[in-house]
Amino acid sequence: MKRYHPNRRMLLGALGSFPLLAALRAGPARAAPDSPLTLGYPANLIGAGAILAEEEKMFEKVGARVAFQKFNSGVAVRDALVSGRVEVGVMNSTPFVVGVAKGELAGIAVAAYAGKIVMVVGGKDRGIKTIADLKGRKVASQVGSGTDHVFQSVILPKYGLKSSDIQIINVKFENHVSALASRSVDAYAGTEPYSSIAEHEGIGVVVVDYSRFDLTPVMLAVNQPVLEQKRDAVVTLLKGWLETVRFAREQPERAARIIWRFYQSTGYDVPEAVIRSAFGRVDLNPDYVPELAKYFTEQAQVLIDRKQIARMPDWDKELLRGPIDEARAALAKAR
Repeated sequence: MKRYHPNRRMLLGALGSFPLLAALRAGPARAAPDSPLTLGYPANLIGAGAILAEEEKMFEKVGARVAFQKFNSGVAVRDALVSGRVEVGVMNSTPFVVGVAKGELAGIAVAAYAGKIVMVVGGKDRGIKTIADLKGRKVASQVGSGTDHVFQSVILPKYGLKSSDIQIINVKFENHVSALASRSVDAYAGTEPYSSIAEHEGIGVVVVDYSRFDLTPVMLAVNQPVLEQKRDAVVTLLKGWLETVRFAREQPERAARIIWRFYQSTGYDVPEAVIRSAFGRVDLNPDYVPELAKYFTEQAQVLIDRKQIARMPDWDKELLRGPIDEARAALAKAR
């Protein structure tokens, strides 16, 4: 079996993040008015919109000046955003809620709804047919991620299990397949395309995806001081983001090939069909669905109960609608 690992240079760059509390003590850097915006994103399918935008030069096409920085997770993006090392970032829901509650972050759009690309995968020969079969098993999960939060807080209880009923092993997403293949774990809670890789190689089977249990929004967030200082630049970036979504919807095969080439460039030697299947489960929808504020309220309450955050964000104020409405209006006027 092939081993699937990102190249060392990408991982070293991704691992340069540091804890949120240290970032908060340092405080967000103030943006230079004439500098490009820096967009941070996870180097996986969660960051698909940013990958497409970078490859297709979507921001340049609408006049936005944007630099890109890749990370290994949404948590790392969040920490970099809070510290001011990036100004706009793509991240899962849990890092987003924590960043809003403890820092100066706000949502400016949804990057994707990812319920169908996040899933629990069991070892093919280990008799795991339902979540209930995980009792007493070793399960890999990237602790601290939104994926892990939903797995432990939502999915396990639906099947009558507590976190203490299984053995959680903290493993990064990109190492889940190797951990399953080596039998270090019996299952994992992870993301695409690793699940498609596991299935393709005959290592694992999907037990369940998250779409049945959780909205799983991936957020595009900004530091509010950056928005105050560089609002026009943020709106222009959002014009490029909206054009990226349009491109992905109108040219899905080309978009899927770009994502496949991205994974090829980071050392994942998998057939294009695997990536096309995985990417086809990504819902690149920038809009706030009506239940989004309620969803984040529920997520924040869980974190408050666990004493991971101290306050309930005001989602009417921290899910911003103005910037993307301005971006849409500008695009409509230009057409």
